[in-house]
Amino acid sequence: MASRKKKTAAHSVGGHVAESAELESLRREVRSLKRKLRGNAGGTARIMAAVAEAMKDQKTPVLPRRRAQSRKAKTEVAVLHLSDWQIGSKTEDFNTEIARERIHDQLLPQVRQIVEARRCSARVDELVILIGGDNIDGSAMRANQPWEVDSTDMEQAISTCPTLFSETVLDMAELFPFVRVYSVRGNHGRIGPHNGNANPKRVNWDTVSSEVARMQLGDVVDGDRVTWHTEVEDFYLHIDIAGAGLLLIHGDQFQGGGGFAGVPVASIVKKIARWADAMEEDFDVLMLGHYHNPTTLTVGSRSCYVNGTLKSKGEWELEELAMSTRPAQRLQFWAPEIGPIVDQVIWLD
Repeated sequence: MASRKKKTAAHSVGGHVAESAELESLRREVRSLKRKLRGNAGGTARIMAAVAEAMKDQKTPVLPRRRAQSRKAKTEVAVLHLSDWQIGSKTEDFNTEIARERIHDQLLPQVRQIVEARRCSARVDELVILIGGDNIDGSAMRANQPWEVDSTDMEQAISTCPTLFSETVLDMAELFPFVRVYSVRGNHGRIGPHNGNANPKRVNWDTVSSEVARMQLGDVVDGDRVTWHTEVEDFYLHIDIAGAGLLLIHGDQFQGGGGFAGVPVASIVKKIARWADAMEEDFDVLMLGHYHNPTTLTVGSRSCYVNGTLKSKGEWELEELAMSTRPAQRLQFWAPEIGPIVDQVIWLD
């Protein structure tokens, strides 16, 4: 037993000796590396000294004077897209009163704040308001819809929605010297059953709500400052904004759901190309709503902007789009001959 202990102790001593030798070898390597680094540093210093000597007669560039910002600010046009307000719809966290609050307490104050900030770098005197349809929710889209609204079609289209539109225009007229309003119809405002000739598309509560709002404003409209056009015949409007062409539609003209974020991208791409060939007037930008989810697409040289909705937690969004959308609308700033250079989604929750 004693000899075994001695042997073990001998092994232990030998191990310590080996470790000490290894550590000393590592220390020597570290010292060697430090000497090399100091030598390299010295070499770098010698190189920099030589370069400085060679450059001593070189002329030092003069720092240019900062060019002052022109006092003549560039001109832009603000574009406010209002669509899919779905006035009258009732969900667990949306109804007519909540829609009113989202417009007056969230949408309009945010528009004011963004416009004032933009005016620090551009002159923005004109606002174009795009009313993109589905102003009201209606009650004839689905069999169970009468149980999903908090007011009748007439209340939605002749009282509540027009008042909200006219209040919005008056509020914006305090902010802008010039306001232009353009309105197209959606699919929720269709009057009567949805079976072909029994429901002419031109018979639409959206058209009614837009025209009632225009009439509420009386002499304010069609003067020098505010103009209003409600499209009755066609499903679209061509609008010139600062020399760029905009095509305004509701968005129910496309087939196929799913796609990207509930937006049928493939169908939109195909129809943009066909409309560009078939329509007399060309367009640079397509603006639509209907899908309740703000989305941006680029199709060749054209841009497509899908607007949001005032509504939240709707059954259609969950069933058809497999999503619960956040309420939002859209504000843009257009530069002359270029189109939108600022695109701001305004969230309302």
